[in-house]
Amino acid sequence: MTRQTKRILIAAGSVLVVGVIYLSLFGIQTGLALMARYQYRRVPEVALTPIALTDSSVSDTQHKKITHMGYEIELPWDDVDEQKSKIAGPICLTAFHSGNAFWFSKFPPKEFVNLVTKTPRLNPQNLRQAFGDDAFQSDYGFMSKMLQATPKGIRPLGSRQEAIAGSMMLVIKALSMPKTESGIFSFKVKGLQGFQYGNPQSRPYRIEDQLFGNDGGIELIFYQKVGGSETSISQAEINRVIQSIHRVPTQVLASGAN
Repeated sequence: MTRQTKRILIAAGSVLVVGVIYLSLFGIQTGLALMARYQYRRVPEVALTPIALTDSSVSDTQHKKITHMGYEIELPWDDVDEQKSKIAGPICLTAFHSGNAFWFSKFPPKEFVNLVTKTPRLNPQNLRQAFGDDAFQSDYGFMSKMLQATPKGIRPLGSRQEAIAGSMMLVIKALSMPKTESGIFSFKVKGLQGFQYGNPQSRPYRIEDQLFGNDGGIELIFYQKVGGSETSISQAEINRVIQSIHRVPTQVLASGAN
């Protein structure tokens, strides 16, 4: 065996040893990182993270008030189609002659967190270890962690536990996050904080706002007819709806029913 052959064999052996060590330490992380980058290319919204909502303008138009599930809301539109508007349990759907529609519903505290913790396949214990117990104290806390997860956040050289938990969080995000390609925005208003999925300037068919408080959450969905600008919903109008939300005292509700 020549000296050159020995050098080649030594170099190949060194590479093999390093490769085995790397795979034993970072093999799972690397595999999960590569899989995440490939798998979620077809779901681009999973790579989005929330940015602060900067448009604070508020429409000064008030046309209709609706009361549902202990809340009163002001809508800046007056062309309500009473025949198509529906109420079913916690859901109140208001339709408009323009072709637009507004969805209001309420959900109890920790509804989403309880769903996650009761799903054995998600292994909530791994998520707790990676993201902390604070993420499980409220739906808003968990959503905040979930929406920060991205395929690039799974690092090949990170810990195995973080890679596994991050992969699970991406699965939850892909399955539960409203579909949007025009952005995710965070906001706070009157003791409520939440996220908006969709930018009105992009004219999406659907814009969803999820608001979280100590006594539960509220889901608002704005459906707008695709087409003429006269039917478009603006951020100022959405802000008007959000900022008008307030609790109605029980005696007021009873008086209205009577």
